[in-house]
Amino acid sequence: MKKQNELPICNEGDLIMEQLVELTSKGCGCLLVVDGGSHLTGTFTDGDLRRTLKASGEGIFKLTVGEMWNRNPRTISPDAMAVEAMKKMESPPSPVQFLPVIKDDNILIGIVTLHGLVSAGL
Repeated sequence: MKKQNELPICNEGDLIMEQLVELTSKGCGCLLVVDGGSHLTGTFTDGDLRRTLKASGEGIFKLTVGEMWNRNPRTISPDAMAVEAMKKMESPPSPVQFLPVIKDDNILIGIVTLHGLVSAGL
């Protein structure tokens, strides 16, 4: 699990174009959208970026993360087993590459990535 400074974090009011470095530099394929109290409020993926760019063209420069994010991402608790994380990532309606790790009251504490699970031997 990646923690703290390894997490690609942003706020819903941030401009998408201003978050590109954060999106790509942390190697997770997503942004974890939080409020001022570190509560996970959604995610924005590199796939969301591609779809937004295709639909908006140059209009993407004016869009915020909050206008194009997933407000209901799959998550996992910190005490879950790696096998459970893998099953959750592969479940319908479509597979995902990451799971935000949250504790009580939706507080973000980390992220589990498919790459991390595969590297660990799953």
